[in-house]
Amino acid sequence: MKTFIKGGTGLWSALTALAVAALFLVAITPAGVFSHGEQKHEHDLENLPDKPEGMIQFQGEGQETPKPGSEYMEPAPKGDMKMDHGGHDMGMDHGGHDMGMDHGGHDMGHDMHGGEQDSFFTRGEHDLSNIQQPQSKSQALLARGRNIYLHMCVFCHGKDGNGGGEAVDYLYPWPRDFRKGIFKFRSTPTGTLPRDEDLYRTIIKGVPNTSMPAWEAALSPQDTWALVNMIKSFSDRFRKEPPGPKIDIPKPPESTPEMIARGKELFDEHKCDDCHGMSLKGDGKLAGSLKDAWKHAVFVHDITNPNYLKSGRRPEDLFRTLSTGLDGTPMNSYAHLPEEDRWALVHFIRSQFAKEFEKGEFETDVYSFYVPYELDTDPESPVWEQAKTTNIVLRPLSARRDAVEVIRFQSVNNGKQLAIRLRWKDSTKDGFVENRGDAFRDGSAVQLALGDVTLHTHGHNEPFFGMGNRGKPVNIWHWKAGLEETLEATEDSEYSTGGVDMDALIFGGTMTNPVVKLGTTQQNTVEELNGEGFGTLTPQPKDQQSVLGYGVWEDGEWNVVFLRDMETSGKWDANLNKEEPILVAFAVWDGKKEDRNGRKVVSVWQRLNVLKENATQQGG
Repeated sequence: MKTFIKGGTGLWSALTALAVAALFLVAITPAGVFSHGEQKHEHDLENLPDKPEGMIQFQGEGQETPKPGSEYMEPAPKGDMKMDHGGHDMGMDHGGHDMGMDHGGHDMGHDMHGGEQDSFFTRGEHDLSNIQQPQSKSQALLARGRNIYLHMCVFCHGKDGNGGGEAVDYLYPWPRDFRKGIFKFRSTPTGTLPRDEDLYRTIIKGVPNTSMPAWEAALSPQDTWALVNMIKSFSDRFRKEPPGPKIDIPKPPESTPEMIARGKELFDEHKCDDCHGMSLKGDGKLAGSLKDAWKHAVFVHDITNPNYLKSGRRPEDLFRTLSTGLDGTPMNSYAHLPEEDRWALVHFIRSQFAKEFEKGEFETDVYSFYVPYELDTDPESPVWEQAKTTNIVLRPLSARRDAVEVIRFQSVNNGKQLAIRLRWKDSTKDGFVENRGDAFRDGSAVQLALGDVTLHTHGHNEPFFGMGNRGKPVNIWHWKAGLEETLEATEDSEYSTGGVDMDALIFGGTMTNPVVKLGTTQQNTVEELNGEGFGTLTPQPKDQQSVLGYGVWEDGEWNVVFLRDMETSGKWDANLNKEEPILVAFAVWDGKKEDRNGRKVVSVWQRLNVLKENATQQGG
């Protein structure tokens, strides 16, 4: 049974279908197309490259811990008098703030060395005959890690690593607070510090079914080590305590019915169902009351879905989790159990997997293929039948069960218009329901970066993938199921209500996402907006709403097409005629999960390469 949302602009003829199919037989994969010199980073977790010199390490008892920011400071010469007559440090103001730092945290170059300024810290002072070098490899490594952290991590984890970045109001569970040195994903015993390799693994693999992306494609091994070092700098524990010993993970034994049965006995005996439930879907009797070390609510994940296993789905990964526990959470270590019992639990859990692992790309190159035909918004047009599909991984900003895990991307252009088709699995069609203010709708969005920005090159100049940031705006095309019916209705209480939705406030303010601003400018199924970070999203004027859209729901899958002229109608439109790749990201709202505002699943940036008519192509 097909369900259509109004807004389509026609069907292709049979002759066009045959021509399109023939075209794609010889023009599926572009040849020689690379994205701005971008290289794909390789990370071999079994054979990690040597750590760089200068990593923060355990220094033994009695060692002084450097102050944050000390990597930028020059030690005072011996005998330098920096104390006033009252015994106060002249480099500190009365509020305890370093007087040598401006309000943005930058060294202003004022050094109390006999009233003289040190040229190393003074703008415009360059003595080419006596060039001063950075003080140490440790300071250089920490500075490198800080630059990466401030670009990629600060929005969630905060400037001081407290887990309270700008995005925290939109996220559940909250980002990790690094200051206590408590980490869930380790290869070391409960209560001990992780090894550097553990932090490395979490950075590049991410944390499935949470908002923590996998940065494997974004970071080189050298940058990853620098970021590991930066994370360690937030907690004095790494200088005062050694990491725990690595827990040995032997080769997994073969799974047998007897071992699975033994694992089931152990699962019952140790009351694992109190949290995980008899179904292992996280619906145990205690699941709704659990707290972590920061008194935050704990979300018990569905461990029948291998896509949701946060520390990995392999037998070795599960054995490691059972042996270490998840520090800071109610999940204890079972290292006290014999090795064969832990393997039995591993094989029982894996025997309960209810679906296959669904692979997708986190950050990759996607393509808009040239076709010499008129384009429209018909999701079932034959042009899509042969266009290459790329699966993109999505992550929920607020944890939920049965989250949309992958979105399927396709794109074509004819030199004048560009179309994007998105498909994702959704068991229910949630659109407009007349006279219902408690009905939430499915939706999707395409986000494109504005300006001449590239991904992880030239100093990491791309906007934050979460709606951009100040000075780095984004262009958003937002489609919502049933919007035309909404516009035809005399009253839509979801938008007209003046009350405060407390749930929306918890998971994202009521004015911080395009779905709450529809209705003032909207004349079709897609709303075009711009943003420069949280709380800044603004619809484009009515006469500049230039994106068309059309959605079809059939057999548990949404199929939505976005269409726009490649020429821009204003400075806030993404330039689709760029020679360089366009940064693009995606979001999906699931009405059944009561998604709206900041409650959604999102991707990180991808590189969209728009292939022109004369682009070199080869069979694939």
